[in-house]
Amino acid sequence: MAGSFKRVGDDRVRVRLAHDEVAVLRGLPDQLRTVLGEGEDEPVNQRLFPPAYLDVADIEQDAEYQRLMHDDLVKEKLANLDLVTDTLARGSTSVRRWTVELTDEEAAAWLGVLNDLRLALGVRLDITEDFDGDVDDADPRAPALRLLSYLGWLEEQLLDALQT
Repeated sequence: MAGSFKRVGDDRVRVRLAHDEVAVLRGLPDQLRTVLGEGEDEPVNQRLFPPAYLDVADIEQDAEYQRLMHDDLVKEKLANLDLVTDTLARGSTSVRRWTVELTDEEAAAWLGVLNDLRLALGVRLDITEDFDGDVDDADPRAPALRLLSYLGWLEEQLLDALQT
């Protein structure tokens, strides 16, 4: 599979995807929006918003941090989801590919959303750091595991494009 992201100019990134890839990606932001609205006790949200202070002695400082920052962090994630949704809607299609050019701000939003989607799916699948991306077709989670690998691949492609 060819790279999906390519730096074009100093401040733009071109995204080229197959139509089926775009179809998959279009449904994911709404799913993550729903999860973000489920509250702080939702395991995915615990992963997306980890404690700022890990020491038990700092529990009050962490509670204060969460009180002050949580809503702003959620708003930022929702704004990133909106940017990704908007860019998915404005892309142009040809017979074989869907294409859109992203500003650096939009590319950063894509990067954040891809990472959040990957983390959320990893929580749902109970993935540990030991997951190497290999998928056993007999595993009932195989489609979701392939999606997880695909999201990681997209994230890597976008990082590479942003670094050039």
